[in-house]
Amino acid sequence: MKYIKGVLALTLIVSAIKAQESQQVELSKLSPGNFTVYKVTENGNNFKFEIASRQWPLSFTKEGESITELVVSRAGIIEEKYQADLPGYPAYYKSETSEIVVSAIDKKIYYYTWSVKTGSSIKYIFSESKPKNYSDEKGTLDSYRNNIKELQSTTRTQRMEQNNAIAEKQAEENTLKGKAIKSVNIIAINKPSEMGLLSIVALGVEFVLDNGKILKTKNLGGFTPYTDFETEVSGGEFAGGDFKVADDSRKVSGDKIEISVWSKFDEKKIKGRFSYPLNYKKDIFYNYQGASGANGRGYTSGYTVNGSNGSDGKNLSIAATTMPLNGEQINKLVITDTYSGKILSESKVHVDNTITINANGGSGGNGSEGGGNGGSGGNGGNGGNIVLSGNGATALKMSFSALGGQGGVGGKAKNQTYLRGPNGSQGKNGILSK
Repeated sequence: MKYIKGVLALTLIVSAIKAQESQQVELSKLSPGNFTVYKVTENGNNFKFEIASRQWPLSFTKEGESITELVVSRAGIIEEKYQADLPGYPAYYKSETSEIVVSAIDKKIYYYTWSVKTGSSIKYIFSESKPKNYSDEKGTLDSYRNNIKELQSTTRTQRMEQNNAIAEKQAEENTLKGKAIKSVNIIAINKPSEMGLLSIVALGVEFVLDNGKILKTKNLGGFTPYTDFETEVSGGEFAGGDFKVADDSRKVSGDKIEISVWSKFDEKKIKGRFSYPLNYKKDIFYNYQGASGANGRGYTSGYTVNGSNGSDGKNLSIAATTMPLNGEQINKLVITDTYSGKILSESKVHVDNTITINANGGSGGNGSEGGGNGGSGGNGGNGGNIVLSGNGATALKMSFSALGGQGGVGGKAKNQTYLRGPNGSQGKNGILSK
């Protein structure tokens, strides 16, 4: 007897799950158009449906036999779009801009919010027949949502397995492993007309196989991974399909970028090569600003309540030489730390482009509140001095900032018996001389 009851219970559960149709099936029972709207009104804990004064238009967007989107014109005025939660086997249609979701059951369309704990909260029902009482309609909707999860879980698993199989097949077809390479082509996707230091050019790679098939990197519309090939570059760095020009002209041999590519599985190492000249038509920026001072730290062992001083901006010597290059006039710049004599950078910039130098002094740190008087603010660092020389000094377009750093703010006193800490002094401005 117990066995029979168990089988009966299991049969009822399975039947309940099977009774749940996906939204593709439920919506196929309906035709787009104007729907009569029943609004939920609340009086205390009592809910009932009242017919709205006007109909709401609904439309469906289909891809093949699947309904991918449902559009509700709320009150016939405000257009709301809802997308399937699980394409192929949706339980509801969701909005990107609100918590409202939409489900169709037995030729009724439910417009509602959903909570895992409390289930549905129905706002409207669109139907040509009058809805049942609220508790019955909520029960129908809650039962549908809870039971269809089992079917959706199966669908998700199947779809995941299908996607994995497709991905494995795609990877096998597009890997360079085990493929005989006939030639390699490197293609500039966005070959820029202005190329200078730190410019970026997107490069795609094609591998022509012995059988005539062409494998491509993602940025050319293919699926061959970048990890399947090796590169040798000059003048910058290549990663993820982008070649970034170096930040120092000493790293750019021959004033051009170069890259060679070959399959890492190819014993013959058949290579593709790409070369592109630079015209240095790009503004460049150098930061030689002094560091800011640290703030004071009161009530902390090992630290002072006083802010520390900001560092000075670097003093620089810049030698500018004008010269022709690749049919253009450029300035070669050698930037040297005046104090140490060390060359900080060498760069090249077109005569029509600008170099910006920031040699501001660092700000002083703020004082903190202490056990008595407030801590002193640190002094701001001085701006760096720049000396510009060379035959390109006059024509060089340069934006220069060497302001003294702001002094730090003095810390608060513990109470009125003590004094607030003094503010730090502002640093001196640097000077540009030619």
